[in-house]
Amino acid sequence: MNRKEFLRLVSIGVPAGILLPSFLESCRKKELFDGKTYGGKVIIIGGGAAGLYAAFLLLKHNVDVTIFEAQGRYGGRIFPLNGFSDFPIELGAEECHGQRSIWYDMISSTPGISFVDTEVEEDYIMIDGSLKSLSSLSSDPDITAANNLSDNLGTTNIGGDITADQYLQQNHYSNRTHTYLDALFGNEWGTSNDRLGLQGASDEDKLWTSGDVNFYLKNHSFLSILEEKMPEVFAHIQLNTQIQNIDYSGSKIVLTDQVNNIYTADKIIITVPLPILRDGDITFVPPLDSVRTNAFSRIGMGSGLKVILKFSTRFWADNCGSIFGNGLVPEYWAPGVGGTSVENNVLTAFVMGSYAENLLALGTGMVPAILNDLDLMFGGGVATANFVASHRWNWGMDAFTKGAYSFPIPGGSGAREIIASSIGNKIFFAGEATHTAGHNSTVHGAMETGLRAVEELFKSA
Repeated sequence: MNRKEFLRLVSIGVPAGILLPSFLESCRKKELFDGKTYGGKVIIIGGGAAGLYAAFLLLKHNVDVTIFEAQGRYGGRIFPLNGFSDFPIELGAEECHGQRSIWYDMISSTPGISFVDTEVEEDYIMIDGSLKSLSSLSSDPDITAANNLSDNLGTTNIGGDITADQYLQQNHYSNRTHTYLDALFGNEWGTSNDRLGLQGASDEDKLWTSGDVNFYLKNHSFLSILEEKMPEVFAHIQLNTQIQNIDYSGSKIVLTDQVNNIYTADKIIITVPLPILRDGDITFVPPLDSVRTNAFSRIGMGSGLKVILKFSTRFWADNCGSIFGNGLVPEYWAPGVGGTSVENNVLTAFVMGSYAENLLALGTGMVPAILNDLDLMFGGGVATANFVASHRWNWGMDAFTKGAYSFPIPGGSGAREIIASSIGNKIFFAGEATHTAGHNSTVHGAMETGLRAVEELFKSA
């Protein structure tokens, strides 16, 4: 799941259709969908990737479906920033992880799509007081140890249900690579090493099947792909509708929104982010059982932000991919690399968990602190001198998301399975946090849960 293992591709096409992943097309399409239909009313709560894809599948089979989205936009954690530079910058999901997935097939079958060419991309790390290319450190034993753990996490004996920090301390990983290790593990999983359950991360890594290479788009945003491939869905979305109460005690499910509008459905699919359920933002009648509500707190999801920085002049190498920093920001990257941007003058600071909280505590001092961090790495006050503008997005403060994406914590084994289970053939759960086979925290994982919820709904009819 390392961001820097990219696939070099240009305009690959696959057959259209139901848009199951290509490796499932022949063996499961008939079994899952041929002849399936449902005559009742279905409501989907949440207009992110899981909800949109579930609606897409249901509409293909003429099911009466409406999506209620609490925000004034659809897409969830797919959220582009347009107009800041000469290309769309992703404030949320940015990578397509692997080539064996629904999302990969959807992207690569979209006309005109190309992916970033990262063949000559180079990553850098701040280590021993200077900025060095990672390739120049290929024989450094501490860097090698960190990379080996990242590459082989799924086969590593963690030795207990402990945090990544605890594992690294017990196994005497060098302090020279402390921030790099946080970038490889905690930050990558949406948190920091003091919170990430490394046994859970290892278990997820074992289950991963979508492929070991990642890539990102050169000339489109993720949202534009959804709009291109699922245009029929968007007429069925009702924005600014926050469902606050679900009464499933009768033959019909009764839903109430924030202004006391009442809606009824025969079946519902809930795709909201995990903290919305964890914090009780939706009440249920009858109440959910304690096993399920306890499971909401056995998966982590919290602080995460991207700070987008634009400069008048690029002071990093033209082929620079990621920069692993001093400790303030675990990872920066250049989203305009590989021909995405003509100027390539934007850096993204990607900050999760306790690192994000430390930055947020600085308030208006956040951007100056980040610029100072870059000044120290590149020298000569170059970042501050060339700074033009910034844009930040804090997912933890988004009222209808409340965090970046879900991650394993110690004691969380089995929680995803509990949350994903349906209630009485009436309520079905989807969304990345409900993925039980290692693809949580990804767009394609969210879409796979939408597929799973639709399959369950059809089987229950």
